[in-house]
Amino acid sequence: MKKKMTFERKRTVTGACFLLPSAILCLIFVIVPLVDIFRYSVYEWNGVGSNMKFVGLANFLRLPSTEGFWEMAKATVIYVVGVTILVIVIAFLLALVLDLKGKGRINRNFLRAMWFVPCLLSGAIVGILWRIMYNYNNGLINTLIGYLNLPKVNWLETYGVTMGAVIVASVWCQIGMCTIIFLAGLQSIPEDLLEVARIDGASYFQQLRKIVIPMMASSITINVITTTIAAFKAYELPYLVSNGLPGYSTRLLTQRIYFYGFRSMDYGTASALSVVLIIIITLISLLQLVVLKRREDIY
Repeated sequence: MKKKMTFERKRTVTGACFLLPSAILCLIFVIVPLVDIFRYSVYEWNGVGSNMKFVGLANFLRLPSTEGFWEMAKATVIYVVGVTILVIVIAFLLALVLDLKGKGRINRNFLRAMWFVPCLLSGAIVGILWRIMYNYNNGLINTLIGYLNLPKVNWLETYGVTMGAVIVASVWCQIGMCTIIFLAGLQSIPEDLLEVARIDGASYFQQLRKIVIPMMASSITINVITTTIAAFKAYELPYLVSNGLPGYSTRLLTQRIYFYGFRSMDYGTASALSVVLIIIITLISLLQLVVLKRREDIY
C-alpha cells in the first residue's frame, strides 16, 4: 500500500513537471495580458508613456459614438454568422461524402488530405491568395467568368458582394479541421446500428436524421463553438482580402482594435473594445455550450 502511494505521488509530481512549462507560458502570454487588457480599459494611455489617466467607464461609453462602430459591429455579426453556418454545413456534407464506403479508398484518402491543406496555411497567406484570385482585371475567378462570356464582377469593391467574397475565403480556410472532426464522429458510429436500421427499412435520410446526426452531437458542439470563436477573432484574413472596403462594410471589430492600439495609440479605447469583444465571445460560447450540451443529453 505504501509503495502504491509512493508511485502515485511520483507520477503526480512527474505530470506536474511536464505541465509546468506550458503553464508558465500560458501565464506569461495569456493570463497576464488578459488582466492588463481589463486594467488598461479604464485608463487613458498612449501605450508608451508612464502617464496613465484613470477615466473609469468613459472608454466604454465612447465606443458607440465612434466613427463606423455600428457598421463594423454589423459586419462582424454577418461575418461570424455566415462563416459559422457555411463551415458547419459544408464540412458535415463533405464528411458524409468522404466517409462513403466502397471502392476508391485511395482517392478518398487523397481528398481528405487535400481538404485539410488550407488549415496548414496562415491566414495571411490565404488572404493574399484569395485577393489575387479576386482581382478584377486578371484574377483567376474573373478570368473563368470571362471564358463563360459573363460580365466581370468587382469582388473587392462592391457592397454586399465583398463580404460574401471574404466569407468564402474564410470558409475555405476553416473547413478542413471541421471536416476531420466530423469524420472522426462518423467513424465512431457503430456500423451494426446502421445495418439494423437498413434491415428495418430505414432510408439513408432517415438513418441520417435519427441515428447519425444525434450520435454526432458532441462533434457538432465542438465545431460550432470553435468556428464561432475563430470567426470572432479573425483579423488578418478578412483584412488582407478586402482591406475593410468598401466603406466599413467588411471591416471587423478586431481590425478596429488594431487601429486604436497601433495607429491612433489609444490603448484605453482599444482595450475597452477588446473587453467588449471578449465578453461577447464568452457569452455566446456559453450559450452555445448550454444549448448544444442539452441536445447531447437528450440523446
